Amino acid sequence: MEKEKRNQLLAIGFFLLGIAFLYVPSLSMVPTVIAQSAVLLKGIALVFLSIAAILAGTSFAHTQRIAVISGIGLGVGLGFLYLPVPSILSGSAFHILFSCAIAFGMTTAARQAATIGSTLLACIGIVFLYQPFFPSLGGTALHLLLPGIIVFSIVFSQKTLCERISIGLIALGLIALCQPFLMLFYQTGFQLLIAGLTGFIVAAHR
Repeated sequence: MEKEKRNQLLAIGFFLLGIAFLYVPSLSMVPTVIAQSAVLLKGIALVFLSIAAILAGTSFAHTQRIAVISGIGLGVGLGFLYLPVPSILSGSAFHILFSCAIAFGMTTAARQAATIGSTLLACIGIVFLYQPFFPSLGGTALHLLLPGIIVFSIVFSQKTLCERISIGLIALGLIALCQPFLMLFYQTGFQLLIAGLTGFIVAAHR
């Protein structure tokens, strides 16, 4: 019980630190030294928020509350990504989607619906990678692909199939990065590779 309470406090602490590192450097009132380190601090914020999501998914008794909160967080992240919001919010969309996907996948009870939704999200991300009509959507593809892969790798019942799909994405990404023929395929190789690696790590440790 004491360990559970400690993990809950750690989850809250990492969450607050992650939010601080994510948004404070973008404020105009902060010292120049901190503002110049904004990229580094945002990277640290992603780690803190991810740790908070994992701890929240494992230490809180009312997991459905975490699932609801993280589900709302996914909606907020998508809103920050596609709606006309200030840059300080749009710049945090990836962090919110990534961390909320971890917490949602770990705590949701609606596994079948989550599997379908995450599959659609990942497929939309892949479509955005290769559609030629709206280049700006290509820049948001990884924001959809990673959360989709994370939730799918956690909630899908067949762990072996998750690992095989992830290995397939890794192989496809490596082929894309090594082939000299199709520039678009080469440009999207990293996204496929990182999605496959993320999915494999999550599936292997669930």
